[in-house]
Amino acid sequence: MRRIGIFQLLTTLVILFALSTGILEAAGTPRLRYLGSSNISLPTAYMMGETSYINDAGHNMVMYTQKAQGKLMELSLLRHLNGAESGKNVINFKLNILEEDRLIPNIAWGVGDAGMTLGSRVFYFAGSKTFEAFAATLHGGIIKDPVTTDKKTFVGVEKTILPLVIIAGEHVDGQTSYGVKMRPYPGVSLEYARRDDDGGDDDVIYKLQYIKSF
Repeated sequence: MRRIGIFQLLTTLVILFALSTGILEAAGTPRLRYLGSSNISLPTAYMMGETSYINDAGHNMVMYTQKAQGKLMELSLLRHLNGAESGKNVINFKLNILEEDRLIPNIAWGVGDAGMTLGSRVFYFAGSKTFEAFAATLHGGIIKDPVTTDKKTFVGVEKTILPLVIIAGEHVDGQTSYGVKMRPYPGVSLEYARRDDDGGDDDVIYKLQYIKSF
């Protein structure tokens, strides 16, 4: 059984690496974040129904995500509450193009800022695979920078260390985020993370999330 789990892990790493062909460059951009349901701030390939309050380096947002047609599609709305984008609503969606099974990850294609509220649309492919034997989930993919049009890779991981505690990390564009997710009540997630980059700067992220079961 453990041998099968290791084989699944290696298979997923190969597929996610294939999705992630590209060169990471220094200095990130906020427009690559919160394009729908996410690990910390980067997208996953899973379709979720969530309501989230997010404070990312002092910038406040509320995000609503909803599955449609079962697991086929996710629609989301990100409302900015302060800063230059205050009051603006950003619409995102992602489409499930390959469903997860024992050996392959879930694969999704997504579009951020579909209505071009903040500028050009953000396109990405994402892959996610959960390994129940290891209580871990791997994420990865390619995202197109809406400003430079460069294709950038991202990777992420989530690992359950206690029944109600998950540690998480992700990396894109020279920036690494890492944090902890606590589930004190069914459907409720309290999350804390830090993001640092090659320049040594540090941002703090807080997220309060209600995960809908329908």
